[in-house]
Amino acid sequence: MNKSMLKVTAFGIAIIGFYIYITMYVSGLSGTGGGESAGGVTPEAGESVFWGDGQCSTCHKVGSSGSATRGPDQEGLVSRADERAKELGMASGLDYIIESIVEPEKHVVHGYDKIMPKVYDPPIMLSREKILAVIAYLQTLGGEADVPAIMKYKDKIPEASKKKVKPWIPPVAVDAKEGEKIFFDETRPVTCGKCHVVNGKGEKVGPELTGIGAVQTPEYFLESILKPSAKIVKGYETMYVITTDGIPYNGLIKSETESEIVLLKEESGEIEDVIITKTDIAEMKKQEVSIMPGNIGELLSVRDFYGVISFLQSLK
Repeated sequence: MNKSMLKVTAFGIAIIGFYIYITMYVSGLSGTGGGESAGGVTPEAGESVFWGDGQCSTCHKVGSSGSATRGPDQEGLVSRADERAKELGMASGLDYIIESIVEPEKHVVHGYDKIMPKVYDPPIMLSREKILAVIAYLQTLGGEADVPAIMKYKDKIPEASKKKVKPWIPPVAVDAKEGEKIFFDETRPVTCGKCHVVNGKGEKVGPELTGIGAVQTPEYFLESILKPSAKIVKGYETMYVITTDGIPYNGLIKSETESEIVLLKEESGEIEDVIITKTDIAEMKKQEVSIMPGNIGELLSVRDFYGVISFLQSLK
């Protein structure tokens, strides 16, 4: 190899080395160097996870996007997180957001119940990177994403559970398709579809159940059906109303204007609207009892009951 060729080769190596150094330096400045690569941790990736396989939108909406009410609306989350952090003596709103995801039962927003699952455990099982990405997206809801700051909390986010999940096996042989027919069958003493919507089918008296199998376990469904008042989803609390004529009503508020309320009242398995003028209301307060009948387990056969559970579990 002649001298000119050696010079060209050496110059090429020097240029490559220089670019490698610059890349490492910039990574160090951004806080993503030294094995702490942010990878797919971006607000865009987090938004995709939030509305996709993270199943966050099953329980949360963001302003006018989505309609879920099981959990708080995430619009303007950043300012609320900062306020909550100050109240709790935490260092920052980011600390509050992260802790609320890692330990969801630790900071339950007033008026909501302890129903948020740990997203790194079954059935959701999000990877650490996806959780970090969701946090970056949440930071954009009223603020700006700070990925380097988020990556400093990397080790506080658990990895997705590696434990083998045993499939739920009902005590009797049932089929999800059979359970779906039971769910919407209006000839039965109890019809779930009269109060719940699944994939656009049914009536929205109670919470929508589309995708519920991706975020909750069969045990949750069992409790919700057998003990409906144990955990009442926000916005679906039963109201107790007494009119000036002394007539009592129990039901859900379907709509409300300045002059009247429309109450959804359950009577012998049927749901009907009751319009009450506000000037005719003597007393109105929330009840700790769900409008959902507490005897569904008695109205369905064992096979039909577990068929409905199997159907709910299949809603991914």
